[in-house]
Amino acid sequence: MSAHLSLAGSTVADSWPMARVMAGMSAMPVAHAIDLAFLFPAAQPHHDALIAETRRHLGGCLTAIETALRVALDQFPEIAGILALSPDPLCWRIICDQPALLSPALLAHMRLRGGVSLMLRQLGQRDADIGEPVEADGQAVDPAPGDALAALALAESRWMTPGGEDWPMRPDVPREFFTEMVWTSSACLAEVVRRAAPDRADVMLAAFERAGWAVLADHDESVSPLMEAERLVRRMEERADAPDLLGAALGGRRFLLFAALAARRLRLTMIQVVDILVMAPLPQLAALCRSLGGSDGDYRHLLLTLRPVRPWLTDTMVIVEAERYQQLDEAQADAMVAALRTPASFRAKLDHLLSVRAA
Repeated sequence: MSAHLSLAGSTVADSWPMARVMAGMSAMPVAHAIDLAFLFPAAQPHHDALIAETRRHLGGCLTAIETALRVALDQFPEIAGILALSPDPLCWRIICDQPALLSPALLAHMRLRGGVSLMLRQLGQRDADIGEPVEADGQAVDPAPGDALAALALAESRWMTPGGEDWPMRPDVPREFFTEMVWTSSACLAEVVRRAAPDRADVMLAAFERAGWAVLADHDESVSPLMEAERLVRRMEERADAPDLLGAALGGRRFLLFAALAARRLRLTMIQVVDILVMAPLPQLAALCRSLGGSDGDYRHLLLTLRPVRPWLTDTMVIVEAERYQQLDEAQADAMVAALRTPASFRAKLDHLLSVRAA
């Protein structure tokens, strides 16, 4: 196995549709064009669960941002009056018509959020579980003081709540993605207003810029379930290193707690671990499990647990992958994980050079 296997997570490798030809897409990376074809097909075939969840997060976050922008624009009566003529959400509809407005990084992050939602919903969460300690080695382990587990459960429940694509969802995304979505939404609304009043373009641009900055100032990414899980593990301190806690978290259906514990032990970021669990090629998933000390049985359990986001993992494939896992020693796995600690841009460039030299 190569120690330089890139950290995938933004493409589906086993079923690529033909990307439709669109004006303005000629300079777009091919993989991103394929992603857009998956998420915004010209015809509307049956969406698989991950695509549906990704669209729900995209549409919901954009709709929430649009609502905040409309509120910020109320101080500009002329603009507010034009937007009031279209009370239904506009931005998501425009994005569906012009999906090239979405950057590859934003699309990959939203797919990751969709995968987490799918895992949380498929694994389930009993009301009685909220705030209860995880059990490890037959004993209760109180992972953190106060209501940290309840805060995580509440954040998870927001992502689990079903809804339509244009139902507002709290945009608890990292600031760089929130910034992109704010200016994308601002551009969508500004285009609508500009068509209605072309002679007022200069004044309206200033108004939209002011509204955008106001919305950005109110952003809080700390309430994301990803951040809540990281915060919980930090508060656990040395208790997070309890030998059986990883298995207990996964067995107790606490997916994000498992990911945060794994990130701490492997010295990776939470986003990296979640991406490996949800999206990455199986060799990376196997390396993660082996570096955590996972047995052959643990790896089979992990594969079965991840079926909601990897439905192609049939019983036969699980058996085959479990046999491959037996051939992966700890040194190989540690080398792969060590490579993931280097900057992503460095790994991508190195992967490219290695593949070119091998061709």
